[in-house]
Amino acid sequence: MSYKIRPQVLDKIRALHGFTSDEQLAHGMGLSLGTISRIRRGAEPSFKTAIRLLEAAQITDIRAGVQHEQTPVAA
Repeated sequence: MSYKIRPQVLDKIRALHGFTSDEQLAHGMGLSLGTISRIRRGAEPSFKTAIRLLEAAQITDIRAGVQHEQTPVAA
């Protein structure tokens, strides 16, 4: 299984904290702009980063903030 942060989570963080760009979001979260860009494009963040983003978005139910995908198991 893989879990990806929904782009709406990043948008919610921007709105809650007054960030007007992903660059400000990245700086405010202590992340690189590349990390934010990769998450927006569907890359799976580290567990630590995912938790930080969900907390910053004030999301307490992880299911509301992630996209869940089944990863096929090799035979």
